[in-house]
Amino acid sequence: MKCPHCESKLSKTLPACPQCGFSAEALGAYLGDHWVRLERITDAAHCLRLEESRQCEVMMDDYERVFPQAFFAVYLGMLPTGLNVSELGFWLLNQGAFNTPLIQKRNDFGVVMVVDPVSKNLAVTLGYAIEGYFDSKMLTSLLQAVGEKLRSQQYGPAIELAIQRVSQVLRGHARPNPWSPEVSHQASTIAVEPLRGGHRMSTPNTVAGLSAGNRSR
Repeated sequence: MKCPHCESKLSKTLPACPQCGFSAEALGAYLGDHWVRLERITDAAHCLRLEESRQCEVMMDDYERVFPQAFFAVYLGMLPTGLNVSELGFWLLNQGAFNTPLIQKRNDFGVVMVVDPVSKNLAVTLGYAIEGYFDSKMLTSLLQAVGEKLRSQQYGPAIELAIQRVSQVLRGHARPNPWSPEVSHQASTIAVEPLRGGHRMSTPNTVAGLSAGNRSR
């Protein structure tokens, strides 16, 4: 993985970045170490029209039908001084409980896109279970393509393009998984423990492989 602050290569076993000193603990002290519940689309900057937001939700639903344990979320808003979009994406995958159809989904399979419409900055943060599927060339191409639409304030199309690009990559790695009515119809429950294990706490022994579900409705 890359350090969210300086983009140096960083091992998740290290407590802090050896280049710039960034650490999850320091970020938690700044933003809080509590869990926060968010919708899949958090439009704090009011960038999306209603029809754009609905279309993006439809694409997110389709994305989750194809990849049952994964989710795609977006945050649009002006960031405070001293915080960049990559750091916020990292924090959201650590502390965010996203309102997906199945709340039990782990953030290890999540993708969070953060857009600051004022500074025109963009970041796409990948969960540990899927970040290995994306090399630097893929990510650079994704950010450039999405960034072009954002520069012309096409926020809805930018989100749709990001979902399409991520989906294309994941399709190449997913294993077919038969539809299971027992799993699909399982009711969600909310416990007093944290809703998800968080981005940083994942280990190779606890992460399952990516599977592709049946798209039938």
